[in-house]
Amino acid sequence: GLKFKNKKAAAFGSYGWSGEAVKQLTKALDDGGFEVVNEGHRSIWIPDEMELAVCREYGKQFAKVL
Repeated sequence: GLKFKNKKAAAFGSYGWSGEAVKQLTKALDDGGFEVVNEGHRSIWIPDEMELAVCREYGKQFAKVL
């Protein structure tokens, strides 16, 4: 099988209803052997400019962990 040792990962996405996908993806990444670096990031519906700025910062923080 696939061996994801020493690989870092995080989940992110937008949602319209419950927003559980990021939590489920985070668990799947962890179960798959990835080092999950944070709880993930969720944005509701279509992100506006302010939320997009938050998303960019999320990406920058993830990159720093690498």
